[in-house]
Amino acid sequence: MSVEIIDLTEERCPMTLLLAKRASRALLSSQSLTFLVLDLVSINDMQAYFLRHGMQVDVKQATDFYSLTITKE
Repeated sequence: MSVEIIDLTEERCPMTLLLAKRASRALLSSQSLTFLVLDLVSINDMQAYFLRHGMQVDVKQATDFYSLTITKE
């Protein structure tokens, strides 16, 4: 199963969280989405939101961006 990647590197908080929430609404059980984000504040907000809503969250740091993958349980 492929994972959709959404590039949010041009956005800043709170728009990153808003766009991530919208994209995650369409997820079915066991589906995943990956978001590319530049700033740590956005990553922290997104991670907290998705954990509160019962999703698995995996964050990785690359050289100049963060990758946050969510999976609906």
